Amino acid sequence: MSPVSSATAQTLHAVLARFGLGDAAIRDIRTGRVNKHWRVDALAATYVLRRYNEHRSFDAIHYEHDVLRHLDARGWPVAVALSAAGGGDAALEAEGRHYSLFSLLPGRPSPYASHRYTRLKGRLLARLHEDLATWEAPGQRDGFGRLWELDVYVASQCELTTFNELLMAFGQQHPELARAIRSQKYAMLRELSTLGYGELPAVPGHFDFHHDNLLFQRGELTGLLDLDLTHLDARVADIAQSISLDCLAPPAYNEIDPAAAGAFVDGYTEHTALSDEELQLIVPLVRASILWLVAWRLAQWAEGTHVDDALRSVQRSVSARFPSLGRQRDELEAAVLQAGSP
Repeated sequence: MSPVSSATAQTLHAVLARFGLGDAAIRDIRTGRVNKHWRVDALAATYVLRRYNEHRSFDAIHYEHDVLRHLDARGWPVAVALSAAGGGDAALEAEGRHYSLFSLLPGRPSPYASHRYTRLKGRLLARLHEDLATWEAPGQRDGFGRLWELDVYVASQCELTTFNELLMAFGQQHPELARAIRSQKYAMLRELSTLGYGELPAVPGHFDFHHDNLLFQRGELTGLLDLDLTHLDARVADIAQSISLDCLAPPAYNEIDPAAAGAFVDGYTEHTALSDEELQLIVPLVRASILWLVAWRLAQWAEGTHVDDALRSVQRSVSARFPSLGRQRDELEAAVLQAGSP
């Protein structure tokens, strides 16, 4: 963590005052890929102040806050968004940006590449899906769609309205990368359509359920963080997203460890059985997860934010992530199917 600039500090102190936190120490937290966070120490307590990315609407923020309240009532260790002073809204606007305040939860992420914890995370995700199923969702979240609905996400993140338009613009400067991404997109759509992904029910999920967002103490979950990506999709899409983020093989983290993927699915199915159709979709949905990451990075590139990082990530997906998934396809599918079998 590092100090905050004076200009930023002035805005943050004004926001915190609206939460009733007048004399607060603020430190920059350099984590989070989508939103900005600061650690706040005030009134003998510690909080996290989030500034949402500029594309997140009030409706989308309130959607997340409602899910947090539901999970808190079900006993999950989540940080419910705190209301402003005097019972005001938990999402405040300041200088055109939206802010929310949360209590800082205890614990640390588990060791990465620990199959014992990976299996536990799979079981926890199954329990989470079970409890989320009791939440009365008001429909799909604003700005979100199913994993293959890339146009919805692109339109919510940049001025272009479709993934193809985004690829055309990107292809003006990087034609080979654009061709490779387009090929992956159409292969993904054909495969998921054939396997019946579109017929699976869309249910609430986390969609960022991985190492950094799960805190533990002495083997017990003490913090479930960052439901900023929660929305409706097939539950196996949430599983695939977790595998693509939390089952990577060191040291390069460009390929998925089949044993880790198997452990995650094994943990999930210890609690909740998956159909054969769902199991067969997990690895294809991992490819869709990588494409979703590419879409997000391309939207950053189009908006002119984090351009160099965005380009490096897209290049890495094309040169390493997609090829390694192709090479591992049979081994990964065998590990997933074996883990999910009775």
